[in-house]
Amino acid sequence: MRHLKNLNINSELEAEEFVKQCEAEFSRDLDEAIEHVFDVEDVKIITLSGPTCSGKTTTATKLTERIDNSGKNAVMLSIDDFFFGRTDRNIVDDDGEAPDYDSVKAIDLDYLEEFTADLLKGKRVRVPKFDFLEAKRTGYEEYEPDPKDIYIYEGIQAVYPEVTSLFGGNYRSIYIRLDEDVEYKGVVLDRDELRFLRRIVRDYKYRNATAEFSFHLWQTVRSNEEKNIFPYAKSDVYINSFLPYEPFIISHYAIDVLKTVPADSQYRDEADALIEKLRVFDNPYFSDRMVPDNSVFREFIGPR
Repeated sequence: MRHLKNLNINSELEAEEFVKQCEAEFSRDLDEAIEHVFDVEDVKIITLSGPTCSGKTTTATKLTERIDNSGKNAVMLSIDDFFFGRTDRNIVDDDGEAPDYDSVKAIDLDYLEEFTADLLKGKRVRVPKFDFLEAKRTGYEEYEPDPKDIYIYEGIQAVYPEVTSLFGGNYRSIYIRLDEDVEYKGVVLDRDELRFLRRIVRDYKYRNATAEFSFHLWQTVRSNEEKNIFPYAKSDVYINSFLPYEPFIISHYAIDVLKTVPADSQYRDEADALIEKLRVFDNPYFSDRMVPDNSVFREFIGPR
C-alpha cells in the first residue's frame, strides 16, 4: 500500500516536482531490472509480459534501446499480431459477445511456432499485422533475420505455457505489473481499480470502446488473468509500473469517461463508486503536460 497521507500539493510547481520524482524513481528501477536480463550470454529471445495495462510498451522501448546500444539488433514482435481474426474462428468470451483476445484460443499457435522456428534458423519470415479496429490480420511484412538479432516477444500472452513452450530453453523473461494499492485522504484505490482506470481511458480514446463495454469486458479479463496469467507469472525479472502521481491525472480523464455509462446500465453503480473515489484525487494543480513523453503513463492517456 502506498500511503500519500502526508502529500500536500498546493501549486503547479509542487505538482510538477512530485511527477518528476515519481518518474525518476520508476526510471531507475526499470533500468536496473532490464540489466538483469542480460546476465545470461547469447540470449536470443526475451519475453515481455504482464497483465493488461501494466506498461509493456514503454518497457519494450527501454529494452530495445539497451539492446541496440550493446551492438545487437532489437527486433520487437507483438504476440497480438498473431491473433486469429474474429471471423477466422470463435474467439468470443463466455457470453458469446466480446472478442476474448486475452485467451490463448485467440492466438494462431501453429503460425507462431513455425515463425519462431524459422527466425532461429535464420530463414526469411513473414511478420503478421493485426488491426484491432477491423478485428483481423491485415497483412504481412517480410523480414530477413540477422545473426545479431535479439527477438522481443511482447504481449500479455507471453507467460502462457502454450506460448513459452515454443521458445525452447534459450530465452529470458520480464514481467511488468502495477503492484501497489494507493491511499489518499482515507480513500483507497486498489491495484485492480488503478489498472481498470488505465484501461477504460485508453480504450475509450484509442480503441473505440464505450465505458460500458469496458466494464463488461473487464470481467472476462480478470477471469482470464486468474486462470491463465497469474498462475504462470514466473519470470527472471519483475517490474512494478505504479506511479504515485497517476491517480491525480487519470481522474481528469476517467471521471468524464465513467459519466458516459448509461443510467440504466448494470454498471452504473460501479461507475458512480469510482467517480466518488476519484473526486478525492481531482487536484487542479496536476496537468497531463507534466507527464514526460516517454513515460509509461503515456500509454494510457496518450501523447500531448
